[in-house]
Amino acid sequence: MKYLILLLICAIHQPAKSDFDDAADAYSSKNYQVAFDEFFRLAKLGNKRAQFNLGVMYLNGEYVEQDYFLAYAWGKLSEHTERPEFSKIRIILEQNLSSQNLAKAKQAYDSIDQVYGEEHIYAKLSPIVYQESDKKPKINSNFNYKIIKRTAPRYPKQALNKKHQGWATIGFEIHPDGRVRNPYVIDSFPPEFFENESLKAVQNFIFEVDFAEETEPFIFHGRQTFEYALNNQVNSNFLRQHYNKKLAALLDAAEQGSAQAQYLYAIAASSNLMNKDNKIPQEEVNQWLLRSAQNGHVEAQFNLGRNILRGKGCQADKQKGIDWIVYAAEQGHPRSSRTAYSLLTKNNNLNNTGKPAQFWLKQSAENGDADSQLDYAEFLASHENNSSEDLLIARKYLDKQAQTRDKSVKWYQVSAMIYQKQGEPKKAEKHQKKANKMANKLGWEI
Repeated sequence: MKYLILLLICAIHQPAKSDFDDAADAYSSKNYQVAFDEFFRLAKLGNKRAQFNLGVMYLNGEYVEQDYFLAYAWGKLSEHTERPEFSKIRIILEQNLSSQNLAKAKQAYDSIDQVYGEEHIYAKLSPIVYQESDKKPKINSNFNYKIIKRTAPRYPKQALNKKHQGWATIGFEIHPDGRVRNPYVIDSFPPEFFENESLKAVQNFIFEVDFAEETEPFIFHGRQTFEYALNNQVNSNFLRQHYNKKLAALLDAAEQGSAQAQYLYAIAASSNLMNKDNKIPQEEVNQWLLRSAQNGHVEAQFNLGRNILRGKGCQADKQKGIDWIVYAAEQGHPRSSRTAYSLLTKNNNLNNTGKPAQFWLKQSAENGDADSQLDYAEFLASHENNSSEDLLIARKYLDKQAQTRDKSVKWYQVSAMIYQKQGEPKKAEKHQKKANKMANKLGWEI
C-alpha cells in the first residue's frame, strides 16, 4: 500500500496564521494529535483541504488507527475540480482494495457524505443569495423615530498619528425620552482604535420618538457606524494607488487559499474608505467570508454569521447565523461570545450548544471584551444569592473594564451596588452620586 505525504498550501507570508496553517504546521512537526483535531474540526465545516488531509492521516495511520474505509470516505469527499490531486486517495484505494472492502469503503463515504457533503454544508452553513421575490421583513408601525441631535466623534490621536483609517459600529438603547443609554461596540476595524470616541459620541445622540396611541412606550435598540477617513491628505492619490496594489496582492493570496487574506480582502474590498470605485458586491463579500470561515478564521466566522443574521447580501437565517457565531465563540473569540450570549438569551430555542446563554457572557469577559466585563460584573453584583467571592470577581471585571474604557454611568452604578453589598455604604453613596451627576449631564433620569 502506498503512503501519501500531507498536501500543504503554498507558503504565504501573513500577519497572522489561520487554523488550517496551524494544523499543517503541527503535522509537519509530527504533532499529529493537534493536526488531526484541527483538520477534523475544519473538515466538518466543508474545508476540502482539511478533508483531504484527514483522509491522508487515516490512510497513513497517523495519530489514529489506520482505516482504509475512512481514508476513502474523507478522501473522496475532498474531491473537487479545482484540485484534481485530491483524487489520489480514492485512486490508490480503488487499486488496492478488494471488491468487498471497496464496497465497504463506499458505504463509509455515503455515510459521511450525508452529514458533511457539499449539499449538507450548503444547506447548513452557506449564505443563500437573497431573491427579490422573497418577502421583505415587516416594518414596525407602532412607533416612529428620527434623530434630532447627532454628535460627530473626534479622530483618535493615536489613530491619527499612525494614519490609521477604519470604522466602529456602536449599538445602543433608545429610551422613550429619546435619550441613548448603554452603548456597546458591535464591530470595529482595526480593533480598539476607534471604539472609545465612537462610544462617547453616541451617548450625546437625541432622538424624537412618537409611539402610537395604543402602544405602551418601550426601549428599543439602534446602531450607528462611524467611518474614520483621512480624505484631506495631500498624497491621497498616492495612498489610493498604494491601497489598490495591496488589494490586488490580497486577492492573489486569497485565491491561493490563505484564510487571513480571504478575510482581509472581504473587509477591504467592501470598504468605502479608499475603495469607492471598485467596491465588490455584498454577495461576493459573503463568499470570501465563507471561504475564510471554512478555513477556520474566527473573524470571518463572526462577520459571516452577523451578515446571515441580518440578511446582508443574503437571505436572513437566524439558526445559520447563530451557528457561525458560536463556531467562533468556541474558539475563544470575545465578540462572538458576547453576541452568542445576546442572541441565545433572546432565542434559546436556537441554542444547540448545550450551554446556558450566561456561559458565553462569562467567556467573553474572561477573553477581554470590555462591554462583557461590565455586563458580567453587573450580573454578579445584582444576583440575589451572590457570595463575597462573586462580589470580588465583579470588582475585578469592573477594574479591567476601566483600563480600556472611560467610566460610564453604568460603571458607577454597578460599583455602587458592589460597595453596598460589601458593607461599604459611604463608597456606595459616593459612586452613586457620580452616576447621577453623569446621567444628569447627559439628560437622563435614573
